[in-house]
Amino acid sequence: MYSRQINFWILMSLTGLLACSPLRVFAVELEGYTEPYRTIRVATDETGVIDQIFVREGEAVPQGTPLVRLNNDVFQSLLAVAEQNMNARGRLESARAELELKSERLKILQSLREEGNARQEEVDRARYENAVAKANVQTVQEELLSRKLEYQKIKTQIDRRTIRAPISGVVSLIHKEQGEFVAPNSPETMTLVQLDQLLAYFTLTSQQAAQLHINDKINISFKHNQTSTEGTIEYISPVTDAQSGTVLVKIRIDNQKGDFRSGERCTIQLES
Repeated sequence: MYSRQINFWILMSLTGLLACSPLRVFAVELEGYTEPYRTIRVATDETGVIDQIFVREGEAVPQGTPLVRLNNDVFQSLLAVAEQNMNARGRLESARAELELKSERLKILQSLREEGNARQEEVDRARYENAVAKANVQTVQEELLSRKLEYQKIKTQIDRRTIRAPISGVVSLIHKEQGEFVAPNSPETMTLVQLDQLLAYFTLTSQQAAQLHINDKINISFKHNQTSTEGTIEYISPVTDAQSGTVLVKIRIDNQKGDFRSGERCTIQLES
């Protein structure tokens, strides 16, 4: 009887401890990898032979930096002709002088007509010639404007033949060398990567992905150098891959100091 009472109280004590103790939550470690925040295959819609390459592989370049220049000798010749035509003022000065002469003649005839010393036909003829002279001046001005636009067009074409960095980044690969031809079916000249930020890619189960939200902060560890940093969840795939049953998650990592490399393995921890 006494032994049964002891067993009863031991059982009750264990039951109370289990009821009062919090449930243990186990964390699972998930592995992913880093990639550049952006990878751009820098291309051009211009065609021609590469005249000069201004950068080297591995070089950091600010946005707008010249990367490659295509040969533009023909365009430079066209630009010189267009500039000369744009600055040609002989026809305009001649048209203006003609207009001034016709205007003065019209004034004289109008004055004589008022005095009765000129026929109306002469005045009408002078008025017509004055109108024609005005139209000639306008025609020449419009032609000069057209020449100016042609000059600007060629200048823009020349500028487009210098390919510039679309973003600030690092030249990871140069696809063509000096002297090679850039064609419509092969317009890429080099690959530029943005490394001041990285994206860490993880494939999670649907249950694990449900724990995360866009803009959440999460700790990311790097095994190769035993360091960690805080990342921001930037993307959670809205669909689950039918074959693997996983969800793609991208986490943005600030890398302004260049502490982390693209392609490194990294881990996060989530509740199991």
